[in-house]
Amino acid sequence: MSSEIHRETKYSNPFSKRAMTWLGIFMLAAIVALSRGQTAHAGLFSFLSSMLSGQQASADTGPLGSSSPLDSQTLAILEAPANPDPIPDDVASSTAPIDDNALSAKIAAASSNIEPPNTRITTYVVQSDDTLSGIAAMFDISVATIKQVNGISGNSIQPGQQLKILPVDGVLYTVKSGDTVGSIAEKYKVSQDDIFTYNDISQASPIITPGDKLIIPHGSVSVSQSRTYIAAHQRVSSFEPLLDPVWDWPAAGSGYYACPVRGAALTQGLHGHNAVDLAIAYGTPIRAAAAGTVTVSKNNGYYGRSSNGGYGNFVMISHGNGSQTLYAHMEKTAVRVGEHVDKGDIIGYIGMTGMTTGPHVHFEIRGAQNPFVDPALCR
Repeated sequence: MSSEIHRETKYSNPFSKRAMTWLGIFMLAAIVALSRGQTAHAGLFSFLSSMLSGQQASADTGPLGSSSPLDSQTLAILEAPANPDPIPDDVASSTAPIDDNALSAKIAAASSNIEPPNTRITTYVVQSDDTLSGIAAMFDISVATIKQVNGISGNSIQPGQQLKILPVDGVLYTVKSGDTVGSIAEKYKVSQDDIFTYNDISQASPIITPGDKLIIPHGSVSVSQSRTYIAAHQRVSSFEPLLDPVWDWPAAGSGYYACPVRGAALTQGLHGHNAVDLAIAYGTPIRAAAAGTVTVSKNNGYYGRSSNGGYGNFVMISHGNGSQTLYAHMEKTAVRVGEHVDKGDIIGYIGMTGMTTGPHVHFEIRGAQNPFVDPALCR
């Protein structure tokens, strides 16, 4: 008798069957829940809750219930998810033909939102703590451009002095008799289109008269003078002309400037703004060539010509002899604007930011000759 009671309890109790069924469902649900996001969790538990409610109602109808136990034949089918299509309707499939007219309209609409370049010459009033290098950095143009436009031969400026500031790096040219837009563009090796754009000149009837002042975007000083000076002073060939009249700059006293990266190899001689390229291992500390005050410390530079003018992360220091030194392509800077540094202090680290193809420092001296055209001075 006791044996029969035990057999009935073990195999015939509907509650045990339901418990085992729900235990299996719960374990399956847990596995599914772990593999889905929050939305799936909510939907699944909502389903389980509703099913539990339905099973309880069924159990209340009688000792064995009025419905058969839940199995694969009686479970309700889950509804399909109502998630929106992740691909918007207006995005064509990879196999759909492209509507040329619609594409042209989108390009035209996008182009209409591009702001035209600033083509106005502005006036800046020099403040007591200004330097030429600081003003150049403020307007994202070169010191040479400011000096050429304003007829400045040295490196000193005075508070209250008014400076003309071009909207772009280049030259302010005074038209001479016989000049044409084509001849001016050829002289400075620039695009005629840029001259048209920055001077509001009609391409259909380009009229210029002697005495007119024209902005020559990206124009520079005489290339022939640059080549003559480079041939006489540098030991490593350069593919860029000098942008500053360095042949007129004085030589600093012997030992005034220290090499910013001892042990570096000279990979490019004089170019740009009286610069040399000194290559050494990535992350090597870069040191101040002379004591002075930090006037520019730019971070967040990346690859590309547009990254801080191609310099990437860079530091500029103003020195007591009136010159400025610039250190470009740093991985990161280590000084702040206004900070005083001594000769040999760490100001940053060798990197590859800006326009560069390898780890090096682009080292400029503005206002004095660059002695590091001699590679022996950095050994």
